[in-house]
Amino acid sequence: MMIYVPLLFFSCFLFHHFHAILCDSNTDREALLSFKSQVTDPKNALSAWSTNSNHCNWYGVRCSKVGNRVQSLNLPGLSLSGKLPPHLSNLTYLHSLDLSNNNFHGQIPTHFAHLSLLNVIQLSSNNLSGTIPSQLGYLHRLQILDFSVNNLTGQIPPSFANLSSLKNLSLARNRLEGDIPTELGNLRNLSFLQISENNFSANFPTSIFNISSLVFLSVTKNNLTGELPQNFGLFLPNLKYLHLATNMFEGVIPNSISNASQLQEIDLANNKFTGPIPLFYNLKNLTRLVLGHNYLSSTTLLNVQFFDSLRNSTKLQELRIHENHLAGELPSSVANLSRNLEHFCVANNFLTGTIPQGMKKFKNLISLSFEINSFTGELPSEIGALNNLQQLLIYSNRLSGDIPDIFGNLTNLFILAMGNNQFSGTIHQSIGQCKRLTFLDLRLNRLGGTVPNEIFQLSSLRMLNLAGNSLQGPLPPMVGTMKQLETMHISDNQLSGNIPEQIENCLSLKWVTMARNRFNGSIPTKIGNLASLETLDLSLNSLTGPIPQSLEKLEYMQKLNLSFNHLEGEVPTKGLFTNLTKFDLRGNNQLCSLSKEIVQNLGVLPCVVGKKKRKFLLPTMLAVVGATALFISVLFLFWTMKKKRKERKTLVSSDPFMGLSKNITYGDIRIATNNFAAENLIGKGGFGSVYKGVFSFSTGETVTLAVKVLDLQQSKASKSFNAECEALKNVRHRNLVKVITSCSSLDYKGEEFKAIVMQFMPNGNLDFKIHPGDEESGSLLTLMQRLNIAIDVASALEYLHHDCDPPIAHCDLKPANVLLDENMTAHVVDFGLARFLCQNTSEKQSSTLGLKGSIGYIAPEYGFGSKASTEGDVYSFGILLLEMFTAKRPSDKMFKEGLSLNKFVSSMDENEVVKVADRRLIEDYECSTQSSNSDDGSSGFDSNTHWMHKAEECIGDVLRVGLSCAADQPKERWNMREALSKLHAINHSMLPF
Repeated sequence: MMIYVPLLFFSCFLFHHFHAILCDSNTDREALLSFKSQVTDPKNALSAWSTNSNHCNWYGVRCSKVGNRVQSLNLPGLSLSGKLPPHLSNLTYLHSLDLSNNNFHGQIPTHFAHLSLLNVIQLSSNNLSGTIPSQLGYLHRLQILDFSVNNLTGQIPPSFANLSSLKNLSLARNRLEGDIPTELGNLRNLSFLQISENNFSANFPTSIFNISSLVFLSVTKNNLTGELPQNFGLFLPNLKYLHLATNMFEGVIPNSISNASQLQEIDLANNKFTGPIPLFYNLKNLTRLVLGHNYLSSTTLLNVQFFDSLRNSTKLQELRIHENHLAGELPSSVANLSRNLEHFCVANNFLTGTIPQGMKKFKNLISLSFEINSFTGELPSEIGALNNLQQLLIYSNRLSGDIPDIFGNLTNLFILAMGNNQFSGTIHQSIGQCKRLTFLDLRLNRLGGTVPNEIFQLSSLRMLNLAGNSLQGPLPPMVGTMKQLETMHISDNQLSGNIPEQIENCLSLKWVTMARNRFNGSIPTKIGNLASLETLDLSLNSLTGPIPQSLEKLEYMQKLNLSFNHLEGEVPTKGLFTNLTKFDLRGNNQLCSLSKEIVQNLGVLPCVVGKKKRKFLLPTMLAVVGATALFISVLFLFWTMKKKRKERKTLVSSDPFMGLSKNITYGDIRIATNNFAAENLIGKGGFGSVYKGVFSFSTGETVTLAVKVLDLQQSKASKSFNAECEALKNVRHRNLVKVITSCSSLDYKGEEFKAIVMQFMPNGNLDFKIHPGDEESGSLLTLMQRLNIAIDVASALEYLHHDCDPPIAHCDLKPANVLLDENMTAHVVDFGLARFLCQNTSEKQSSTLGLKGSIGYIAPEYGFGSKASTEGDVYSFGILLLEMFTAKRPSDKMFKEGLSLNKFVSSMDENEVVKVADRRLIEDYECSTQSSNSDDGSSGFDSNTHWMHKAEECIGDVLRVGLSCAADQPKERWNMREALSKLHAINHSMLPF
C-alpha cells in the first residue's frame, strides 16, 4: 500500500503539468488570434489563422515539439499594419520575434519585457515611434535586437548594458539622441553595432573600442565627437567593418589601426581628423578605404609611404582620400595598388606634379577622380585602356598639351570632366563613341577648331559645357537630336553662323548660354517651345531681327539676356516680359516698345505707330536730341574751364598732390626715380617693384611718392594692374593707401609700360616692423602700436566689406601689404587680386582654383575651389593678427605635419594662451610701465603687477579675436564689423583710468 502512494502523487503531478502546458498552448493560440484581429493584412498572409486548425501549422509560426508552445513568430515583409498588440507578451515561450519590413506604428510595448526567453527581436523598417522601453534591458538571453529604420526617439536605455548575451544591436536610421551609454563597452559578446543616421552627440565612448568580439561598427551620420585611442587597433582583432563617417571626430588617426588586421572596410570620411595621413600596413583583406573630407596632410615623402603601405592590400576596390590638405607629388608606386581597384579619388587637395604612369593595369576602374588639384603635364594616354571607366574627373588642374585621342575605347563613360585646365588642340571625334555620356565638361581650356558633329549626336547627353575656349564654326542642325540635354554652355568662343532652328527640339533644355560669340541671323522663332528654359543668354553676338513672341510663354525663365546685339522691332509685353528684372536688352539700338515701363527701365526707344512716321520721325528726334546735348555740353565746358582757372591756386594749396599732372608719363616716372635706381627701390611684389620717386609740382615744389612698376613679362601682371585700378578708383578711406594716378604708356624702347603712383609711406611695411632684422632691432612695435595698427587694418576691411557697393574682397591681406605712414597709421595696399563681390559673379569670378592670396594667409576653402569672399579676407586678417602678436610667420618651419599658426595658438589652454605671445611685448610693456611709475612717484610692485596683468589680458583677448577670425569653417568666423568692435573694446580697456 505504501508503494502506491508515491505513484499516486506522481500521477497527480503529471496530470497538472500537462494540463498547464495545454492551457498555455491555448493561451498562445488566443494571443495569435488577438494579434491577427488587430492588424491589417493586405496580402492575406494570415488568412489560414483560424480556430479550426492547429496554430503550430499557421504561416510564420513555429512551435516546440512538446506542448505546442509558440517558439518563433516570423512575419517579415508582408505589409502588415497597425499597432503592436501587447497580447504578444503572452507568448511566454517565444524565442524569436521578427516583424521587420512592415508598416506597424505606435510604440514598442513595454510588455515585451515579459518574454524572458527571447533571443531575437527584429522590428526594423516599420513606422514605430516613441522611446525604447528600458525594461527590454533585462532580457538576458537576447542576442539580436534590431529596431533600425523607424522613428524612435529618446536615448539608448542605460539598462542595455545588462544584455550580456547580445551579439547584434542595430538602431540605425531613427531619431535617437543624447549620449551613447559608456556601459555598452561591457557587452563582451557584441559583434555587430549599427547606430548610424541618428542624432547622437557628445563623445563616442572609447570603451566600445575595447570589445574584442566586435566585427561590425557603424556610427555614421551623427554628431559624435572624440578621438580614436592611440592603441585603437590593438584590442579589435576581429573587426572587419569600421564606419565612423559624417561625425565630428577629430585628432590624429593612429597608425595602430593596422593592428586590426581583419579590417575589410574603413570609412572615416566627413570628420575633423587632422595630422599626417595614416599608414595602413598589414591590412591584407582591405577592400574599401575612405578618408575624404577631413584635414589630413601630407608631403611627397609621406605620399610615398602611404601608397607603399597599401602594397599588400591586394583586394582593395575603393580608395578615396579627397578633400583633405594633401600636398606634394603622387609617387610612381600608385601603380602598385590592387588590380581590383574600382574607385580612385584624390580630388580637392593641393597635389602637384604629373599624373602617375602605370594606371593601365587597373582594368576594373570605374571612377578616376583627380579634380581640383595642381597637377601639371599631359594626360597619360594609357587611360584609354580603362574600358570599364564610367567617370573621368580631372577638371580644375594645370594639365596641358593636346588631349590624347583615347575615347574610342571608353564606351562606358558617363561623365567626362576636363574643364579649367590648359589643354590645347582640338576636340576629338572619338568622344562621339561614348554613347552613354551624360556629362561633358571641356570649359576654360585653349581648345580650337570646330566642334565635331559627333558631339551633337550624343542623345544621352544632359550637360554640355564648352565655354571659354577658342572654338570656331557653326552650331550644327543635329543639335536638335539631343532630347535629354538640359544644360548647354558654349559662351566665350568664336562660334559663328545662325543659331539652328532645330534647337527648338531640345525640349529638356533649362540653361543655355551662347554669349560672346559671333552668331548672326535671327533668334529661332519657336524657341519659346522650350518650356523648361530657365536661363537664356545670347548677349554680345551679332543677332538681328525681332525678339520672338514665343518667349512670352516661358513661365520658368529666371534670366533672359539679349544685350548687345542688333535686334530690332517691338519688344513683347506679355508673360515673361511683364517682369523687368528677368531680362537685359541693352545695346540693341533698334528695339522699341509701346510699354512705358519697358521704355523707362530698359532704355529702349518708344515705338511710333505708322511706317512713314517711323521712318522719318525717329531720325529727326535723334538729330534734335543730339544737337541739344552738344550745345549744352559746350556751354558746360566753357563754364567748367572758367571755374577751374579761378580755383586752381586754391586747389594746389589745399591738396599737396593737385599740382602733379594726372596724365603722368613714363619720362616723368623715369626722372622721378633717377632711372629706376637701385637706391630708390623700396621693395618687390608678386607682379612688380616699388620705387621711391621725387616728383616736381607745376609751382616748382617737389613731393616724394611711391611708384609701383608692373613687370609685364608676367602673364597676370596686366590683369593685376586693371584689377587694382578698378578697385581703388571709387574707394576712399583713411586706412587705404591713396592712389594719386596711374600710367599706361610705352617706354623709350617702344615696349608697354604700366605703373601706379601712390602716397609714400616713410615707415615702410608692417612685415619689417614685426620681424625686424638686426639692423632694425630698435624699431620694435609696442603693444599699443600693434593694437592700433590692428584696428586700422580692421577698419579698412570693414569699410571694403560693409560700406562699398558692391563689396570688395582684398584677397591678398598680409603684413607686407600694410604700410605705415609718419604717424604709424596703417594703410592697406596692393589690390592686384581684389574682387568685386557682385550678385552675378559669372564674369568677375570663376570657380577656378587659382589660389587667392599668399601662402599661409589663404583661407582653406580657397584650396577647394571656393570663390573670393569677405570670409576669406577675415581668415587672412585673423592670421595677420596672430602673427602680429606672436611674431611667428604662418610659413615658419615649425608649422609642418598638419600644424599651423592658428592651430598652434588654439592648442594652448584658455588661461595660457599668452604663453605663445611675443615675449618682447610683455617685456617692453613692463619697462614702459615701470618708467611711468617712477616718473609719477607711485609705488612700484602692485601697480606694475596690475599693468602687467592688463597687458597679458589684452594680448590674450587679441589672440582670441585672431582665432575667431581664422576659424577653418567660413560660417564660424566673425565678420569684420564684429572683429573691429571687439578690438575697439580691448583698446578701451587699456586706457589708464
